[in-house]
Amino acid sequence: MVAILDVESYKPREGTWASVAVVIRKCNGDLQVLVGRRRNRSNDPWAGDASFPGGHYKEEDGDLLRTAIRETMEETGIDLSGARIIKVLDIHHPKNVPEINVVPIIFMIDGCDVNPTKDGGEFDELRWITLSELPKYEAVTAVKGRERKAIIYDGIVIWGMTRRILCKVYEEFSLGGESNKLNEMNK
Repeated sequence: MVAILDVESYKPREGTWASVAVVIRKCNGDLQVLVGRRRNRSNDPWAGDASFPGGHYKEEDGDLLRTAIRETMEETGIDLSGARIIKVLDIHHPKNVPEINVVPIIFMIDGCDVNPTKDGGEFDELRWITLSELPKYEAVTAVKGRERKAIIYDGIVIWGMTRRILCKVYEEFSLGGESNKLNEMNK
């Protein structure tokens, strides 16, 4: 895969912007992605939900790439400043706050020794999930009072925009020869 490094393209335009870091590590031959469960806070519309590290663009960031790097460091202690950028995905919008433009950026780091901390205060838990195993965790479950497609991994229920992004990442890597299963997951 070719990294997309045209940082100028990722400067926010009008509206509210955020970026998330989809952090992938190579560990013992497997590709693993970092996902966390957000802390329960009354002022957070995504409290208790699964998410990637990330957050709102600040003008001092200069661009959304730096936003993702800053937020990941603050929230997980992982420094992505030297990580490879694999791809910038299309803009996503959370359905509960559709005016926010979220840019997912896929980063690749090497080694099993890269582990997050919860000291940033955003997450109750953080997990590395093996990408090739995602289809076996796909389910329909009750989330916030409705039946929804979700990926349920080790007590973390991944649904909504985070699930849509994770399915796109799985598709990018065409893992496990399961492209038909993935296409079904992403609908």
